[in-house]
Amino acid sequence: MISRIPGLLVFCLGLSCAGAGCAGVGVGVGDDASPLDGPPQAAPAGSGSSSSASASGPASGGSASGGSASTSAAVAAFADAVQGVWGNGLSAEALTRNALITNPRANPVMVSVPLATDSYADAGPYPVLQRQLRHEPTREVMGYLVACALEVGQSVSYTDTSTGEEFTFDGKIGICPAWAAGPVGVKCQQLVSACMLSLVNAMGRSITVSMRGQAFPEHRPGLLTPAPSVRVVTSTEDGDTIPSFRRCRIDSQGASRSCGWTAEHVGSCTPGSTVFIATGEAPLTDCADDAASAVGLPASDMVLRVCSGIRGCEAGSPDRIDSSEVRCGRRAEPALRFVCPSSAYFSLMSGPRTSGRAGLPAPAGSGAAALQTNRRFSVGSRPRPSPPPPPGAISVVEATFRAAVYPAAEADVFGWREGAFYGNLWGNEPLHPRLKTGMNEVKENGEFNPAPTPEEFSGQAIYRHAFACTGEYWTDHAAYVAERLCAGAEGEMDCVATSVGACGESYAVTSCPPLHQCSVDDGGLVDGDRDFQQCDGGGGTWPHPITVFLNHPSDVVRNSPFSPFAPLLPGGVLSGDAARCP
Repeated sequence: MISRIPGLLVFCLGLSCAGAGCAGVGVGVGDDASPLDGPPQAAPAGSGSSSSASASGPASGGSASGGSASTSAAVAAFADAVQGVWGNGLSAEALTRNALITNPRANPVMVSVPLATDSYADAGPYPVLQRQLRHEPTREVMGYLVACALEVGQSVSYTDTSTGEEFTFDGKIGICPAWAAGPVGVKCQQLVSACMLSLVNAMGRSITVSMRGQAFPEHRPGLLTPAPSVRVVTSTEDGDTIPSFRRCRIDSQGASRSCGWTAEHVGSCTPGSTVFIATGEAPLTDCADDAASAVGLPASDMVLRVCSGIRGCEAGSPDRIDSSEVRCGRRAEPALRFVCPSSAYFSLMSGPRTSGRAGLPAPAGSGAAALQTNRRFSVGSRPRPSPPPPPGAISVVEATFRAAVYPAAEADVFGWREGAFYGNLWGNEPLHPRLKTGMNEVKENGEFNPAPTPEEFSGQAIYRHAFACTGEYWTDHAAYVAERLCAGAEGEMDCVATSVGACGESYAVTSCPPLHQCSVDDGGLVDGDRDFQQCDGGGGTWPHPITVFLNHPSDVVRNSPFSPFAPLLPGGVLSGDAARCP
């Protein structure tokens, strides 16, 4: 519902998400809401569980990690409904040099056996898979493989019998949960391959991305389609949990504390506009802090913090916009007024006024203080002040103003189409012919025998049938390949996939790449989600790609010396001198 107040636009979204259910007005999050673990860690480790992966498990919910408090899940979701937003932290180096998928003897066996604990045990029934998980980068790859293929509630465990260390790899996305019970077919192989390629980050950071595609709608409706909301990211790009989302060890009070906070949702707004956000179903029309209102409020009363972008923040962080532990104009519920940041997105954090006390447990897996049941938020906004236009004219500020939305939909938060990933990491002769039997293999003495990278093969893809194409805004495709898909020093560079050009159209800034590598610009399963389909590579057409969307156009190559995207004006508008390739 959108209602108009003079000088103010108010947006109320009928959504209450606890698990996957949505109803009501505002946003409701109860104590049973899915936990928020953060982007992936490179190698999950901990005490773990020794049980095999089951053939089925819960379709949604929290972390299923079986490790100790230091154990990190391989991948964690940020979406409330069917997961679609993930952290891409799989290193290109691990995916190009591991003891399973790039092991010529192990690769074909993997898809012919269950993705389960027994299959990969040191004394398991498949000799070519024994001991291979002693290699740390291979465990990183296994973490992402299990996360892509299996769903929440399924897992694979491994015990290194030479050290006694135990590891658990948790299912998350659930593209092919049947792999836990037996061999998988070509469609599963291609979708899981696309998932893993999508989650590669050659720069060693964990960037939150939105993945869209067409998996198995008859079994998992909504999988790989944009969700109605996006949870605030709780980890840094290095994969470390932001301290404010950790449990408080002692009683800690107020909105400036660095523990005991809960990640709410991401909202959108017009940069420079004034935004009002509050608990309760009635939107604010104004907000003036009333310091006296904080006197006598209970320890369980809510405090709020707002950060720029899609990640949470610390009280002293430059990304912190504002926080509040008082009331606005004696309003009964907590509320906050702030100016919309230049990013056009804001992240809401909440928590009790006092966190860390006995009797206030954190929700499972979240590391944050206890949530208050059925919490709801409403948002209002007004354009930034500007001189009145001449009679009969329209104010530019008002004309470009968009009302703030909370929570913002995934398709809005992740609007930059990076490109598509597709192919098969397994199948018929999947590896570069320079990889010979015995290479990339853990020997009986526990040592890993890496495949060399002769200079004449530097920059080539390890996987013969893995491909990537770029969205319309990329301008330097050679740089894209090096920064996104490859790892290693100059002259010894291995790549996870072959870049074939632009998926569809492209803007011409430096040179034009091959165009229209995908014949379908928007797959038909969900109209308007802009997922590429039917993409070419290696002389064939691949029917099961995954399209990746970014929150910011330079997320995946932020520190690069080149400009990988077409020139943009502030606010993400394409500059007037950017022409399309013919």
